[in-house]
Order: sequence, then C-alpha cells, then structure tokens
Amino acid sequence: MMKQSVHLEPFAALGPETSIIEAIDRMEEMKVSDFPVVNSEGIYLGLVSEDALLEYGDDNAPISNVINPANAHFVLPESHYFDVLAMVVQYRLTSLPIVAEDGTYQSSYLLSDVVEFFRGTPSLMQPGAILTMSVDQSQYSLITIANAVEQNDAKLLGLWLLAPDSPAEVKMVLKLNVEHSTPIVQSLERYDYRLDGISGDANFELDYKERFNHLMNYLKY
Repeated sequence: MMKQSVHLEPFAALGPETSIIEAIDRMEEMKVSDFPVVNSEGIYLGLVSEDALLEYGDDNAPISNVINPANAHFVLPESHYFDVLAMVVQYRLTSLPIVAEDGTYQSSYLLSDVVEFFRGTPSLMQPGAILTMSVDQSQYSLITIANAVEQNDAKLLGLWLLAPDSPAEVKMVLKLNVEHSTPIVQSLERYDYRLDGISGDANFELDYKERFNHLMNYLKY
C-alpha cells in the first residue's frame, strides 16, 4: 500500500561476497547505516549494520562474515505504511527491505522515504492544535473524544496512543483542525480527561499566560 504512494529510487542490495570496505563505501554513498544482502538468486539474506562492519577488524573480509540472522527485518510489498513506520521505529532502521512472499528482494524504503510520506499526510501538515491527554483506562472512549471535538465545531484529524505513565491509564495525542482548542479541552475534562500538554494553540497559550500573570499579581499582595 505504501509502495504505490512513495517514489522509490532503485536500491541495489549487496552480495554476501562484497568486501566490508566496499559495503561501508556504499553505506556512505546511500547515507544509511543498514544495508540489505541477497544471494546470487536474489533471495534476501538479511541486513548488515555499519556498526558490525566497523567492529569486525578486517576491511577485506566478505560481509557474509558479519551477517546476523536475527537482523533480517523486512516488509511485504503490500504492507501498510503504519506497519512500515512501526518496523523502522522499533528496530531503528535507516533502510527497510521490501521482500516478496517467495523471499526475493525487490527494493528498500529509506528512512527519508518514510518521513517524506508522513510529512505529506494532511493530518500532520494541516494547521491545528495538538493535545496530549491522559485518562483512566475505564474512562477511555473514542466516541466520547470524537463527540467532544465535533460538538465544538471541530474535526479530529488524528489520534495516536503513547506509552502511558502508569498501566492504569491511556495516554494519547489528538490532532485537531482548529487552533482554538479551549472549548474542546474543557469538554474532555468534564469526562475526567487530563491535559498533559498542548501546542499549536496561540489562544490557549495566551490565556494560560494571562491567568499565570493574574496569579502572580494576586500573590504579591
């Protein structure tokens, strides 16, 4: 699904007989720190990492000496872009091979390809407030969130779950299509949602600064 949406430059894999010094040169050329390796029949063997190549100690040795079978991450051609992003983030890859079901190597996504794809999505590029909120698991409801947003004449462009501060809560990021989010925050707070952070809302930041200044003035007297 992502392959049809992202322009992929040809990304030729290395052969197992490629020398370590040549592999390092190719990595510098492509600006990556992971490189796919295939055999003479085009079957994907795995990835070699720049760290493993630099640590080996013999620049003229073949990269087959440093291939780690556990480092053989890949995605299928029809993989969803969220699966691609998850794989890149989980294993901190700078290139992610695309491998057919029969094991043949096709190409690779570069980290820059993945970033470029998500940079072009409306949910990220459209102006709007970004709210970080948390709530007890028992209170979490996507319907409640959507209703709170839409009842305030706004739209929810995206929702991403984050690692919670405690196992008993749900932490999330909400992307809105409006920059004035105070009514939405107030609506969600009535359902025990807690605001942890906000950006992209100048009105909220101005209101917060004014309330802070009023508090400071009160404390002076």
